[in-house]
Amino acid sequence: MKWYAERRVVTQHPNRMLTPRVTSIVEENFEISGGMLVSQINAGEFDVKGKDGISYHVNLHTKSCSCFSFQTLLIPCPHAIAAAIKEKSSIESLVSNFYTMDTLVAAYAGNILPISSEVNPSLEGTEGESESIQIC
Repeated sequence: MKWYAERRVVTQHPNRMLTPRVTSIVEENFEISGGMLVSQINAGEFDVKGKDGISYHVNLHTKSCSCFSFQTLLIPCPHAIAAAIKEKSSIESLVSNFYTMDTLVAAYAGNILPISSEVNPSLEGTEGESESIQIC
């Protein structure tokens, strides 16, 4: 199978919907990952040589890369995507659940009350408070 066909198969997993912003980041990283040289070290561990000639250590099991972008953002960096393609793993499975549409919807499922500078009358005068509360 050609490398470009291999890349297409790995990215076709519609089961998990990512937020639009994260999807665009993953797509951009996917494009950048093309042409990187990937060598497998162990199960889930890879040496990925970037286009700049610098080697990066990627561990897909711990979701980390020596560029530190993967573990910082919890979104696979181009090096991790290149490694995932080599391993034939789903790229979306490497993205944190924080970035799924389900998580986004759940975050806004409850009531979101407005914040004001008015003090709740039922809270005034409790335990020695003499000043009004201002939340900005």
